[in-house]
Amino acid sequence: MTGSNMGQASVAGAMRRRKQILCGSTALMMCLMPSLAYAQDSAPSNSSEQAQDSTDNQGAIVVTGSRVARSGFDNPTPTTIINAEQIANTGLNDISDVLMQSPQIAVGLGSSNDTFQRDIGASFINLRGLGENRTLVLVDGRRRVSGSRDGSQVDVSAIPTSMIKSVEVITGGASAVYGADAVSGVVNIILKDDIEGFEVSGRVGLSDRGDGATYRISTSGGGQFADGRGSARFGLNYSKSETLKYTDRSYTYGEGALRFVNNPDNTGPDDGIPDRIVITNPRTITSSYEPSFVIGGQRYYYDNGLATQSGVDCYGSYCSGGDYGYDNRERNLRNPRESFSAIAGLEYELSDNITAFTDFEFSFANSETNGQGFFDSSLTLQRDNPTLPDEVTALMDANGLSTLKVGYEGEYIFGNREHGNSRYIYTVTGGLRGKVANFDWEAFAQYGRRDQRYKRGNSRIESRFYEAVDAVIDPDTGEMVCRSEAAQAAGCRPISVFDGMVSDEDKAYFEATFMREVTNEQFLAGIQATGSLIDLPAGPLGVAIGAEYRRDSLSTLDDPLGARGLLYRTDNGGESVDASAEVVEAFAEFVVPVLKDSFLGKSLQVEGAARYSHYDTIGSTLAWKLGGEWAPIDDLRFRVTRSRSVRAPTIVELFAPETIGALNITADPCDAAEINQNPNRLANCRALGIPVGWVDPAASLALTTRLGGNPDLQEETSNSWTAGVVTNPVDGLTLSADWWSIKIDDAIQTISGNSIVEKCVDSESLDNPFCALVTRGNFVGLSDPYVISSIDLRQVNVGSLTARGVDFAASYHTYLDKISSSLPGRLTVTATLTYLDKLEELVDATDETTLLIKDGEYENPTWRANLNLGYAVGNLRANWKVRYIGPSSLDVEKSAEYYGGVTVDERFYHDLSINYELDDGSSLQLGVNNLFDEHPPQTPSTYTGAYGSSLFDSVGRFFYLGATKKF
Repeated sequence: MTGSNMGQASVAGAMRRRKQILCGSTALMMCLMPSLAYAQDSAPSNSSEQAQDSTDNQGAIVVTGSRVARSGFDNPTPTTIINAEQIANTGLNDISDVLMQSPQIAVGLGSSNDTFQRDIGASFINLRGLGENRTLVLVDGRRRVSGSRDGSQVDVSAIPTSMIKSVEVITGGASAVYGADAVSGVVNIILKDDIEGFEVSGRVGLSDRGDGATYRISTSGGGQFADGRGSARFGLNYSKSETLKYTDRSYTYGEGALRFVNNPDNTGPDDGIPDRIVITNPRTITSSYEPSFVIGGQRYYYDNGLATQSGVDCYGSYCSGGDYGYDNRERNLRNPRESFSAIAGLEYELSDNITAFTDFEFSFANSETNGQGFFDSSLTLQRDNPTLPDEVTALMDANGLSTLKVGYEGEYIFGNREHGNSRYIYTVTGGLRGKVANFDWEAFAQYGRRDQRYKRGNSRIESRFYEAVDAVIDPDTGEMVCRSEAAQAAGCRPISVFDGMVSDEDKAYFEATFMREVTNEQFLAGIQATGSLIDLPAGPLGVAIGAEYRRDSLSTLDDPLGARGLLYRTDNGGESVDASAEVVEAFAEFVVPVLKDSFLGKSLQVEGAARYSHYDTIGSTLAWKLGGEWAPIDDLRFRVTRSRSVRAPTIVELFAPETIGALNITADPCDAAEINQNPNRLANCRALGIPVGWVDPAASLALTTRLGGNPDLQEETSNSWTAGVVTNPVDGLTLSADWWSIKIDDAIQTISGNSIVEKCVDSESLDNPFCALVTRGNFVGLSDPYVISSIDLRQVNVGSLTARGVDFAASYHTYLDKISSSLPGRLTVTATLTYLDKLEELVDATDETTLLIKDGEYENPTWRANLNLGYAVGNLRANWKVRYIGPSSLDVEKSAEYYGGVTVDERFYHDLSINYELDDGSSLQLGVNNLFDEHPPQTPSTYTGAYGSSLFDSVGRFFYLGATKKF
């Protein structure tokens, strides 16, 4: 092992030891909580995020954490419940935003992501930080059609929050019970099915700065007919969220914006001098909004005349402040979204033991927003181009230049590109359910379809654009024309990047709109039976058996220009896809009561499940689960599960055509300012032929990325453990602690561009899986043979993906008159706490230097927790929620010196809500989120609308007011 690797191992070991100490301390605190809670008479809230009583005297909530139903605390597989009241108390329109507040759920795609524009407006769930494709989302225990071209993840934003009865979060491997994609767990959304009467509700929200408004109006109704043999229900929901931009917040724009740049005073690693320093109000001078260029070492800007800027601190391509340079003003903190959804259901008793049912769901969502403009950092113009201003040509002549490279961000020249995403999702289900002897059975068929129309407007055809900017004077007419005679004949009109906004008539020759149409379809049919097989001495033997057939299909069509790669660099697509995958599955689950009221304990039960699947793409797989629960005494239970899960590659992962994209990496590791960060790096960069003192000429420029399917992918397998304890030390108090571990072998992953280029040269040699993904040379517009031009980001089977941690939960409730007869009402207190011990990716199972560590970083902090306090008296209910996000690092694999000691501070968010029910069936709700207007941590990575920020609130203090009327 090299000295650097030993140092990294030492740092990692120290971090692990600190985590173990913290974990032990937390466990000790949890052990002390019963006495503390008893002494303080605190109690669990009816907004608990662990399964608990939702209303007085109801007993355990029945959940479907397995197909043999039990409560969340009684289930060997830890199951978290979020009920309708909790959802309403958040004041949020999108259920994904609600779920993302849960400590078990990591950053996924949601309303605060302005990346991944092709799925803008959609919301995907990411359990344990293991990926959206590994979280299986169910609705009423059944699958839903994919909400994306790129995987099997379900768009939960299509499900109206007003129609949700509860949400179950089932962590750990659950493939044996529910099927593939449940590698990290299951999110099961339960819809309201017992609606009586008619109800109308509405809610409006607004930040205290007067922006970021949200609206929602919904109605639902239902009742019985045919003397109670039939029942019907429906729900309609409309919601809208307005755009929130970077420029709307002082902590994300201007002096509040931050960026890391290379420290010019750095002399190397371990010198006590930070490798990076933070600048405020960062501006990318190579991509100014106005045309800019460098002549004689001086950067000039053309702003109705030549201009320079002085007195501004600049570091390579970035300056702190000044009048010129790109500053992210187009980007969004929250994307706009407008949606309408409808749900309807009908049941009818055909006989005493058979009921027919049908369900229908429809959702439409539309998101339209402006994106960034065009980035041309080195547009080459000839000296004879008449669009060059006289001041510019004079400078060129004085310096003997025949060409000029011009850079700009095209907002003021061409306008911003326009993103639009419209999605229609339909689901129709029909079936029969009934009872035979001790068994309940159900047979169903379901069809789901998603139609997406994605557009990126105000794009351009690259070849035609370059023809339009390459102008000359026609010697015969004296008029300005395009240099190419063929382009002239095709209608080319010359344009100038120096004269401000280009007219629509001039843009017509090269302007284009990238269009993509996507259709996902799913047909699902199944039959299952659950009940008690026989009565054993300790209780009934619970059994669930069933079989399912599923066919998923995907068809995509990109417009011809984009499919051929002829548009602007980020607006291209690929060839069409028309593919499908089928699977036939059979499953069985059992729960065996072994002991009851024995000298060995109050109870002991063992459970198991197995699922056999046959895919037409990869063949047969087997997933299984074993678990047990032992209660030595009435108020103490131990539980454990061991499971093996399987996830088959999706259609897109297998068959997607190659597409071209763009990516900015942080820095080329072979750049002179970066090359000494790792001892292997220097030797490997020299082996690549990169000379001493080489400076990356493409810094801040977008590299080409190549994405596409990989037909050689194998299925990934997961081995999971959970082990925990549940105790009820005093009346009304329940505590639980569950250790969990998930290891995924042959995980299907796309490795980040930064990790690829760094690991390529930081490995022990260039013979590693990363270097094959990096291409140097042939960068458009640059002749440098060493510059990175493209990175291959295709999905691959990596060595392993590992996650491990501990979940703690506490729930306590009491009527205050038990303490004092003069105290009215019911007080509830609940808490959940998640400790993330490990989240790692090992790319090559045989090479420890390919390890990527993610736990403890700002997207996956070590500690997250929620505390709920609820109080109810008469018609009044009040809830106070405290959300905690622990401190974290920007990159745990970097030394503290690298970022100059900059870390991500912890955050506490306080949310309050008050509900009052009127005697006429109406109710009013008033709430405020982020009561103390907590800003995001001030680092360059945690305030933006990109991945990572979703954990942190970028809106600020937010008020909402709602009303409901029942008839």
